[in-house]
Amino acid sequence: MTLFPRVIFPFFFLGCFLIESARAEAPEQIVARLLPLTHQKEGSRDIYIQLGDAYLSMGELDRAKQAFDRALRMGDKVRGHIGIGRVCAQRPGEGIRAQYHFRRALGEDPTSADAYFELAKLYRRMRPLEASDAFERAIERDSSHRDAYFQMGLMLEGDGELVRAMSLYKQQLDIASDHGEARYHLGRLLFAQGQHRSAAELFSGLIASGGDLATRAYLEMALMSEIAKNYESAQQLFEVYISRLHEADRLIYKDISLVAEKEELALLASVPLADRAEAIDRFWNSRDPAPLTRANERLVEHYRRVARVLEKYSEGEKPWDDRGAVYIRLGPPDHISRSDDIRLELDPSILAARERFATRLGPGYVPPAGHPLIPIGGRWEYWVYADIEDGTEFAFENEFGKRYTFADIVLSSESTGISPLLDLQGDLLMRSIAARTPSLYRADFAKLPIDFYYYPAGFRGEDDKTRLELYLGLPASEVVRLNGESGLVSLDRGAVLYDATWHEVHRVVDRLTFRAPSLDDVEAGAFIPGILTVTLDPGEYHLSLQLRDVESGDSQIYQQKIKLDDYRRDEVLRLSDIELAFMIAPTELSGQFVKDGFSVIPMSSKAFRRNQSAYVYFELYNLARDPFGRTRYKVEYTVRTNQARVVPVRILRSLGQLLRLVEEDRQVVITYEQVGDKSDEQAYVELDLRKSDPGEQVIAIRVTDELTHQEAQKEIRFKIVP
Repeated sequence: MTLFPRVIFPFFFLGCFLIESARAEAPEQIVARLLPLTHQKEGSRDIYIQLGDAYLSMGELDRAKQAFDRALRMGDKVRGHIGIGRVCAQRPGEGIRAQYHFRRALGEDPTSADAYFELAKLYRRMRPLEASDAFERAIERDSSHRDAYFQMGLMLEGDGELVRAMSLYKQQLDIASDHGEARYHLGRLLFAQGQHRSAAELFSGLIASGGDLATRAYLEMALMSEIAKNYESAQQLFEVYISRLHEADRLIYKDISLVAEKEELALLASVPLADRAEAIDRFWNSRDPAPLTRANERLVEHYRRVARVLEKYSEGEKPWDDRGAVYIRLGPPDHISRSDDIRLELDPSILAARERFATRLGPGYVPPAGHPLIPIGGRWEYWVYADIEDGTEFAFENEFGKRYTFADIVLSSESTGISPLLDLQGDLLMRSIAARTPSLYRADFAKLPIDFYYYPAGFRGEDDKTRLELYLGLPASEVVRLNGESGLVSLDRGAVLYDATWHEVHRVVDRLTFRAPSLDDVEAGAFIPGILTVTLDPGEYHLSLQLRDVESGDSQIYQQKIKLDDYRRDEVLRLSDIELAFMIAPTELSGQFVKDGFSVIPMSSKAFRRNQSAYVYFELYNLARDPFGRTRYKVEYTVRTNQARVVPVRILRSLGQLLRLVEEDRQVVITYEQVGDKSDEQAYVELDLRKSDPGEQVIAIRVTDELTHQEAQKEIRFKIVP
């Protein structure tokens, strides 16, 4: 038994385990059971009809025909002719012969629903206008036919008559509730119409039944979960679906050649086959946009794209044609027009994008509405991506069959030199885009209309590790946009850290619930400070941050690289990263903002108003001590601005004895000398913002150990805002 993934809707309760129901007898088993009976005198024509059906299911057409011929010679003319007709219908070029046998069966028995049913299926391919009438005749003769409603529904669904098709699928299920294909197709149509509850009930029944239909139902449930933005469930269902596929089909979903960068593919090629799956997992970790969930939304989108392409763009070429490769890289286009379904560009953004793309041919070139920019004979299709390189169009052509390829550029005999049209040829255009942007993905949930502030800083941790402090802040001016009816705001907050090879090393998720800010809070520049702390080995890491509004489900997402310095205990002078704060005070309390007796409240925005207090906090490690156990060192602060007519910030107060003060046009340098008795020290300085104009400033700190003459320095940028 296989553990069933977490469900996507509260009403869907299939149970904890997937139950494989008893399967029908396989055709091979039927043949093995019946063949000995054909040598007995009492062997009946029923045996040969069953044998013919079994051979037909196995694709052994010659043996199937022999069995049906034997039944025909034994006097079963109706079923014999129907069986031979079914064999002919599966052979290329024998449609007329199949029709003959179905007609012969009707001549023997005009009431035969099966003869009309097989004739209708044949007509669906050969004479579509007569197929519907034949299906109706079959249903008139047998209103409880095992398959006629379903097959007629398939025909109508293909013609776009979805409401009638759904009605026929329902009728088929009323007659045969175990008709898996009818259940599957009805579920797909209900899903497409937004009736997710009803669709989920149908698919859950298919999953419980096992077999190929269960595999297909897993895919549909995964797609439903993705639409519902239940990404964890979607990923689980996709993974179960993929695990049930044949190996060649599984590899199609696992292939990253269309989404990875050239360097990543080269690295993957160097990985031993035994470690390849883990390397691909780490690749997808690097694309995971949302640390609040265990799901990888980018991977879910990749699975969705592959499933879509295999359904829509794989008929003419396996696994897909050129349209499929573009879709997997760039996602769904903003506009599609086809030679058999011409759609004019009505959206102004699409029109503008095509016009910008057309200017690559020269100024004043106007793209033809609803038709490709490149002249194409025969069947064509073109896609527009409005936001890719300021507007991009791909043109595809279909010379024969169902395979679409990038449209070829045909130069006239008068063309001289290299035509600008060549730059627009699809394969060259895709190659050029892929070199800069291997794949495109925009998280549709990352649209929270607020910004939150953060920045990282590193300090000495325990056991020669580095303590990463991540300072977070929610300004009242941003949060006020989320003011709900209850007067409370609830935000989920998550952070995940990966090492340099994209192994997850830390994840934290929490929820903030607080009173919505008032106008006074906004005017005062209030904000909600926060800090996340984790101790790690020195080195490079990748950080993903997410803030999600519980009410709307919308998120804001940030990603960046972090380098954690080494602050080990040795004889080398080391300086921590710099923390900007709006309050530093001695305290005997404990708490998330307390560092060795000091309460340090971080300014996560790194932006101060002139009427605010502003501090710079840092730590020193491995100061040398003289024979009397004393330390002696200098701290030089340099505040500078690159903006004309902006006064650099002054130092209001610091620890130690003032040695030097140099004030220049755009720079202030101030030096303090300090003594102590500890090899590790905390230090901070208060800034005077009152005379500085709004703008960006930099404060650099250089520490010199006067006993060893070692130096260490760090700097940080901050802003003064109105």
